[in-house]
Amino acid sequence: MHVRRNCYIGVAQVPGGLTNVCLVKPSGPADAGLRDPSALLLRELADDPLLRDRAAGARFARPPVVLGPLAVDVDPPSLDGLLLAGDAAGFIDPMTGDGLRFAVRGGELAADAALDALAHGWTGVHARQATARRRAFAGKWRFNRALRALVASPRAVDLATLGGRLAPGAFERLVVHAGDCGA
Repeated sequence: MHVRRNCYIGVAQVPGGLTNVCLVKPSGPADAGLRDPSALLLRELADDPLLRDRAAGARFARPPVVLGPLAVDVDPPSLDGLLLAGDAAGFIDPMTGDGLRFAVRGGELAADAALDALAHGWTGVHARQATARRRAFAGKWRFNRALRALVASPRAVDLATLGGRLAPGAFERLVVHAGDCGA
């Protein structure tokens, strides 16, 4: 993940000798660039001093896809028979790498809620599911919001870059926490 002023670029190798590239930008006046997502992605890669050489010979295996705006925080409706899971229940920014974990755990929580509804009826099921989701995800939601706020502020990105240069160990601990890689 390459965090830049007002965007970040995710680069990940995938099977078949391909590389997946995602560009995440806040919505706003710059949305005009979304009319040509291929040009926007190529421009961002070409303008990035660390990615420019790596992307110089790149070509698209498929046209880029534009999504958004994303419903990061969702207030699910309390409709009997409806339980939300995965991104429908609230998008988690890919920066922390939690999408799949949230989808699977959220699906488990929705399954528990469905079993609860089947056994006892729908009264209170949605509130209990919301409580279970908060218990499971609240810490990472807070961390994710803080990272999104940081990326949205060019000054904060500059300060974080300086902090990473001056205290690389602290920056590494932050990355380990973001990826749930450590104790």
